[in-house]
Amino acid sequence: MKKRILALMLTAALTVSLAAGCGSGGDGGSKSDGDDITLTFLDKHPEEEYKGYFEDAIADFEEANPGVHIEYENISDQAIKEKLAVLASGGDLPDIFFAWGGECLNRFSRAGRLLDLTPYMDEDSEWRDSFLPSFLSSSVLDDKNYAVPYRSSVLYWLYNKKVFADNKLEVPTTWDEFVEVCDTLKAADMTPIAFGNSDQWYTMWYVGQFNANYVDQAVRMADYNPASGEFTDEGYLKSIQTLLDINDAGYFGDNVNSKDYYQVREEFAAGKYGLILDATSQFSFYTDAMGDDAYGYFKIPHPSDAAGDEVESIVTGGSENYAISAECENPDMAVKFLKFMTEKEQAMKQTTETGLPNAVIGGITEDNAGKMIADAYVTAEDYTAIAEWLDQCVDGNVANTYMASLQEGLDGKSAEDILKDVQAAAKEVAEANE
Repeated sequence: MKKRILALMLTAALTVSLAAGCGSGGDGGSKSDGDDITLTFLDKHPEEEYKGYFEDAIADFEEANPGVHIEYENISDQAIKEKLAVLASGGDLPDIFFAWGGECLNRFSRAGRLLDLTPYMDEDSEWRDSFLPSFLSSSVLDDKNYAVPYRSSVLYWLYNKKVFADNKLEVPTTWDEFVEVCDTLKAADMTPIAFGNSDQWYTMWYVGQFNANYVDQAVRMADYNPASGEFTDEGYLKSIQTLLDINDAGYFGDNVNSKDYYQVREEFAAGKYGLILDATSQFSFYTDAMGDDAYGYFKIPHPSDAAGDEVESIVTGGSENYAISAECENPDMAVKFLKFMTEKEQAMKQTTETGLPNAVIGGITEDNAGKMIADAYVTAEDYTAIAEWLDQCVDGNVANTYMASLQEGLDGKSAEDILKDVQAAAKEVAEANE
């Protein structure tokens, strides 16, 4: 049974993780004792509905591989962001660790700190070819693969079916129709879109998608690279302005910077809003809270004036990945563990028991994920490109500036001033990478 995703993060885990260094015991590396092998593993699923699955999977692997021990550290989403920042700056890496795609992973790859998995995939092409290509590609740098995806996610608009029926609304397919839906709900004294940005990251889903619509892929990739980022293309300004226009139109409601994502999604499920932007990895929450028959999804319409080279074919999403340290003393066993965690049977079990969509071809079905998620992945086959989460595919300093300035924009700061902040941060980062 898919389980409900809790909003609570474990604050204590953050404190412990930052104090503990890297990996269990603080040395971050694998250890051998005679014929025994110990691998350290850093992950980010401490919530009760997740950690049992991962603990059981580790136990199954250890049972199948006598003498192998996995020292497992499992911390919260925010804690691992902090910890990865420390590790990227030179801390000892665990043998196996979680990382988002894009720049979050690339900073380790460029520094030569990750095991190149390409030879293992060349040797076992069946393993390489078992992954959904668009998600596997998020861990490729300079034609080399440095991680494998175990979880996948794609953004959609979700809508409350009762709210739509009560207001005689049709599912929009164009930007103009989307605006018309929002105007109709607003006229009915309902806030159209569930939106909360007290934690700042939620704006990046919107702006990342709009960047992909407005800015050509080659330009984005150059700007998202810390060594060459400039953010001078006019599409970045249009992207920010589109977000601010939605807010200024009143579609988000009031005091959005005092609400958080977890609060407003609960309120959406309760019928307070008509729409919410969310990812397939979170669909299980809505199914548990509302039932599959109470909500629907649709592809994100692109703004009418968007003209990027992939405007029709790209969507924001991404993978969550496992990488192996280049300093791992037992890389073959570490790779064997990754193969175990991502083999189709195990991947489908992950989705069945936790609701976390896997990244394996044919791994999302009605039986293990429910009709809504299974249908959403069929719909996603229309896309030929994935735009990685913006806060994960740019340098951390650029991301933090983006998020802080966008939050100010929701309180009145202009799009021009927001972009100037981003450009200044990108310039500093580029100079530091010369």
